[in-house]
Amino acid sequence: MEKVKVFILDDHAVFCEALSSLLTVKGDVDVVGTAANAEDAFKGVERLNPDIVLIDIEMKNIDGIHATRMIKEKFPNTEVIVLTMHTEEQYLIDSINAGAKGYILKDFPSSFLLEAIKSVSKGESLLDPKSSNKVLREFRQLLRKKKRSTGNGRGLSQREIEILRLIAEGNTNKEIGKRLYLSIHTVRNHIANIFLKLNCNSRTRAIVEGHKRGLI
Repeated sequence: MEKVKVFILDDHAVFCEALSSLLTVKGDVDVVGTAANAEDAFKGVERLNPDIVLIDIEMKNIDGIHATRMIKEKFPNTEVIVLTMHTEEQYLIDSINAGAKGYILKDFPSSFLLEAIKSVSKGESLLDPKSSNKVLREFRQLLRKKKRSTGNGRGLSQREIEILRLIAEGNTNKEIGKRLYLSIHTVRNHIANIFLKLNCNSRTRAIVEGHKRGLI
């Protein structure tokens, strides 16, 4: 059986080395390379053509979510699993929107990570139980939502529609600010107005409502 080729992107060298050794010993995995920053990772992925890249979120220069999006754009046949300590829902949603096929917390056992690698290599997606519950809870809230706001979104300004579309593409507030030359504070104010006008309280719901109204 051919081993799954894995590349690790994490700015903690000791963690990279330990994880590389662990995956090599315990699973049908061939760790073809590691990198401490996104720039080196892009070069490594291009040269080594891994099946899967394991990515941490919090890194210097380019964060893991942005790196995920860039890898999927440059190397569409390479899948991404986010491996992180961040439990916040927004990181999870942003990672999925950026193209990640897996989201695993670092406090889960290595056996679960190996399961995720195998699943993703077969074209499936896998979230750890904590993350799965968050996604399910979000969709349950959407299903239970009986009262929908009226109108087709004409209340949104052109700038708000533009920001809503960038949110749907998986951009973070910081990335939206850079794209539109706006401060983080201004972006947050626009998003708050979008939520108010669409009667939403999360990015996921705003995206769903935007699709329903033909804004995205």
